[in-house]
Amino acid sequence: MNIYDLAREAGVSIATASKALNGRGDVNEQTRMKVVDTARRLNYHPSHMARGLARRRTENIGVIVQRRFDCSFFSNPFYSKVLEGMELEITARNYNLLLNVLPGEGVGASLPQLPKLVREKNADGLVLLGEMPRDLLVEVFDRRIPSVNVDFHTPSLLGHYVLTDNRGGMHSLVEHLAGLGHRRIALVQSDLQDWSFVERQAGFEAACRLRGLECEVWPVTSRDWALTRLTLAQRLGAPRRPSAVLGINDEHAIAALEAAKSIGLKVPSDLSVAGFDDIDAAGEGDKALTTFRVDKRRMGIEAIRTVFRLMEPPVEPTSRLDLPGEVVVRQTTAPAVAEALLG
Repeated sequence: MNIYDLAREAGVSIATASKALNGRGDVNEQTRMKVVDTARRLNYHPSHMARGLARRRTENIGVIVQRRFDCSFFSNPFYSKVLEGMELEITARNYNLLLNVLPGEGVGASLPQLPKLVREKNADGLVLLGEMPRDLLVEVFDRRIPSVNVDFHTPSLLGHYVLTDNRGGMHSLVEHLAGLGHRRIALVQSDLQDWSFVERQAGFEAACRLRGLECEVWPVTSRDWALTRLTLAQRLGAPRRPSAVLGINDEHAIAALEAAKSIGLKVPSDLSVAGFDDIDAAGEGDKALTTFRVDKRRMGIEAIRTVFRLMEPPVEPTSRLDLPGEVVVRQTTAPAVAEALLG
């Protein structure tokens, strides 16, 4: 069974049958339904490859990520959820999702060669997920490949972005803690200076200034969690410790929880702790974490929608979507005790 047989059975031309199956607007609804019903009755399925060739498209969307040291992309609790959202949207559009993982040693790592998706244009559009080498961004822009950047922003380059409201989210967390009476707050910051982490620190410091709070930033390693917990335990064991700690993300907040427990501090009576992202692990365990919920699946969905919008003219030169989130209050934050306020 091919499209010629389908057209003959439906009593229409081959061109009309093709337009009806592809949802073209220049076929009236009665004819379209006739073709669709005939295809369903005959169990006709159009050739994916042939349809792509006819439309001069691969019907693939590429996703490019950069490997961080020894960390697998698939184990990342944030980006794996973003990818789920992409999968949902791409499946609904009957397209394929192609993943390309770049080698790298962290932010700013050089690009040894262009990914095959870019060199051979094996995809109709690209999602660039997380921090990317600048030379890759320039190549994608110069080749005019429809692309969207997710969870990072490069102000010096025109582009299309789907982002989290990092500054606003951190501001909301500080407001939550300030409302509980906390006046001295520390931020556990990663030594991987991702764009999103830099934005979150800026939001934290601005919110503390606005409220007149004392704030500290504690840089820790992001590759040795045992060392991170030890560093945080030393900080929390100091005579004049903060009454609340914010993690730059949930993983760093959980490390702070473990460090506090290791030196006998009780959460939240001795120390309030909050994170950012609302990964699955944040809601687990005996102390569910207060955090800022990022709609990670929606980020993926909006990324795919943006790529499809860019595949059809006219195309705006740049766009930015900052997705809102919300503070989720759980068991790890409570009003500051009097001793902490006086300390």
